[in-house]
Amino acid sequence: MRYFDTGVLLKLYLPEPNSPRATELVGDLSASLSALHRLEMQSALGQKLGRREITEAEYREVRGDIENDVAQGVFIAAVVDWVRVFARAEGLAVKHGAATLCRSFDTLHVALALELGVTEFCTFDTRQATMARAAGLHVVQ
Repeated sequence: MRYFDTGVLLKLYLPEPNSPRATELVGDLSASLSALHRLEMQSALGQKLGRREITEAEYREVRGDIENDVAQGVFIAAVVDWVRVFARAEGLAVKHGAATLCRSFDTLHVALALELGVTEFCTFDTRQATMARAAGLHVVQ
């Protein structure tokens, strides 16, 4: 089973560096989508709109595309115990934070992947990849 961090998923909807590779990685797999993914995707889209990197129309279109994919089952709702995810993330930060310099939300994704029992972790973020490897996940980039 493969876990996709938010940066990979967002590249499915916006032309960015690594968008073709993200499409390749996801392929026809269903991806887990958690509250963390949704928050980060919305935040990133809002930032792009605020920086005028996308138009209001593009913003609405991408949001609609994401919601359509949710409705059509492209994404699987990740139902998790967030207390356990945060506890695991804190443990990862204690054990590997100094060596990986991984940020909090990126560490949460690694913890979430572990809680979901996945074996492969897809990210384009170097620090997050280092944290995922340290946690015992196979990183796919």
